[in-house]
Amino acid sequence: MITRSVGISPGVPWAGPLPGGGYDGKTKRLDRAVGRFAAWLQQHFVCPVEIRFNSDRLSGGAYVYPDGKAGFGLPEIGLGAGLIIPEHVKQERERAWDRDEWHTLPPLEWLDCWTEETPLDYKVLASAKYLRDPSDLGEHKPGDEFGYWTVQRSQEAYRLLRRLVVEKLIRC
Repeated sequence: MITRSVGISPGVPWAGPLPGGGYDGKTKRLDRAVGRFAAWLQQHFVCPVEIRFNSDRLSGGAYVYPDGKAGFGLPEIGLGAGLIIPEHVKQERERAWDRDEWHTLPPLEWLDCWTEETPLDYKVLASAKYLRDPSDLGEHKPGDEFGYWTVQRSQEAYRLLRRLVVEKLIRC
């Protein structure tokens, strides 16, 4: 079964957008990429899969929760995709920051630069407990219990996930 998240409650009183509450991607291309990841994960791991987008809808992913529960900090395995910010937008935003005019910038998701031609980057996420080498956490950020890896093509993400994860540990 593949479901789409309407957001994850952070477990505390919360007035902002729910994390993971984007429901679908900003572009059809992004949404299709995450949908293909979901189908692959479901077929490969035979687990329920959750599709989740960030509230800005500029990135999202498909996730399996081998321990049966979804939520913050729970063990998961995922494949994600995100829209790459166009170079001219990056430069314009850097100039605004340099001029101390950052407060005038609209949120990225409000810009009209997102098209079906906007390139994507791809990510692999895996809880350390499912990794062949739990000390190899890729682009790990201090304090995270997950490994993160960025690749340029979706096929690389599939291959990397299969290489990193001990499949026999995945029991849904």
